[in-house]
Amino acid sequence: MSIFGMAQESADLGYDNDAPMANGEETHTVANEIAEVQGLQFEADDADDAAEGLDGEAEKAEEVAEAVEEEVAQERALDPTAAKLLHLAFKNIVGKNHAAKKLPAQESFNGTRSEARENTRIALEGIKETLKAFWEAIKKQFQKAYDTVKSWIIKTFSAAKRLKERAEKLQSKANDTVGTIEEKSFSFSGTKAIAIDGKYNEPSTLTAGLSKVRGIVKDTLEELKKGKVDDAVEKTIKEVEGTFTGSGATRSPSMEAISDAMAAIGKAGAVGTNLPDSVGDKKKFAEQYGTLNEISVTAIVGLPGGKAIIEVKPTVATSQGLERLTKILKSTRIMLGNDKYTPREVSEGDVKTLTTSQIDKVCDDVIEIAESIYGYEQQWKNRDNFMSKVIKETDQIVKDFEQEDDAKEGDQRKFRGYISAQVAFMRRAFNYQANICSYGLTTANAFLNYSERSLAQHKAK
Repeated sequence: MSIFGMAQESADLGYDNDAPMANGEETHTVANEIAEVQGLQFEADDADDAAEGLDGEAEKAEEVAEAVEEEVAQERALDPTAAKLLHLAFKNIVGKNHAAKKLPAQESFNGTRSEARENTRIALEGIKETLKAFWEAIKKQFQKAYDTVKSWIIKTFSAAKRLKERAEKLQSKANDTVGTIEEKSFSFSGTKAIAIDGKYNEPSTLTAGLSKVRGIVKDTLEELKKGKVDDAVEKTIKEVEGTFTGSGATRSPSMEAISDAMAAIGKAGAVGTNLPDSVGDKKKFAEQYGTLNEISVTAIVGLPGGKAIIEVKPTVATSQGLERLTKILKSTRIMLGNDKYTPREVSEGDVKTLTTSQIDKVCDDVIEIAESIYGYEQQWKNRDNFMSKVIKETDQIVKDFEQEDDAKEGDQRKFRGYISAQVAFMRRAFNYQANICSYGLTTANAFLNYSERSLAQHKAK
C-alpha cells in the first residue's frame, strides 16, 4: 500500500557486548543507553524514509493531474483504455481505497462522448482534492519525523552526560596505572565502529580518526548554535510569502535566500575546503540527485566506522524558474553517509593494545565530544517553537495562495511541488544535526570500549 493510502486509512501518518566491567555496572548502563539511542535512530530513519516516499508519491500525483488537466483544457475525454491506465496509475500512488473514492468508475467512461468528458472533469477534481490532501499528509509526516528525531536526540544528550562521567573515571584509572602491557593485541568485536578505511591495526591512525570526529562535532554544533541556519530558513519562508501571496506576481522566489540556507548548512557541516571531488561512486549520487553536470559531490572522508560527511549541491548559480528551483532544493543535502556508496565490510579481529598515554588521549576526545553534544541541548530545545512556527507560516502561505484569484492550476501545481521540497529541505537539516550528535556519541563509546579493553591488558608492577 502507498504511504499516502496508509495515512488516509489510519488518519495518522550496538554496543560491544564483550567490554569488561572497567567501571563496574556503569559501563553496561551507558552501553544500554547507547543501544537505545541506536534503536531510536532506526525509528527516525524509517520516519524520514516515509517522508521522502510521500514526497515522491505527491510528485507522481502532480504528473497525473497535469496529464488529465491537458485533456480537460482541450475538451477531450478519456477513452476506456486511458481511463483504465489512469485508475491503475492513481491506485499505485494513493492506494486502492482512496482511488475508488476520488475517481469515477472505469465503466462510466464507456458511455457517450459527453458523459466521458464529464467523468474526465470529475476525475480531475478528485485528483485536485487529493493533491490538497497530500499537503496535509506531508505536514503530518514532517511532524512525525521531527518528533521521532527529537526523542532520539534527547536520549543522545542524556547518554552523553553518562559517557563523559565514564570517560573521566577511565582516564583517572589509566593515569594511575603503572606497569607493562601483558598482551600486545586482543580480540575486539567493535572493529567496525573504529576502523578507518576498513583497517584497525594501527592505533595512532585510529586515535587520529577519533580526534577528527571530535573536531567535526565541536565545530558543527558551535556553528549551529549561532542560529544562522534557522535565520536562513526564516528568510526563505519570507521570500516565498512575498512571492506567492498578496501583491506577489513573479511566482518564483529568488535564488539568494535558498543559496544562503544552503551555505549556512554547508558551513555547519564543515564541508567545503580541501575535499575530494567525489565520494564513493559519484554516478550513483548523480542518479539520485541530478546529472553530473548539475551537481557537485564533496565530502569529508576517512572517518571511523567507514563514515563520511557528504554534501550534494547544484552547480548552477540561478534558479531559472520555480521548477528548476524545486529541483535544486530536492538535490541539495548534507548528510552523514558511508565512505563508499556500498558500505565496506569489516570483519571482527584483533586490535593492538593502546598505551596508557593513548587511552588518556582517547578519554580527552570522548569528554569533549560528550560536552559538545549535551552543551547543544538548550539550542535544540529552542527548535520546538521554531519548527512549529515554520510549519504554521508555511501552511498559511499554502492556504493563501490557494485563494489567489489569478493563481492558475499549473502555478499551484508547481507551487505545491516547491513547498514540499522546501519542507523536505528543512527536515533533512534537522535530521543531519541529530545524526552528527548520535554519530559522535556512538563512535566515542566504541573507542571507550577499546580503551577499557586495552587497559585490562596492562599488568601492574
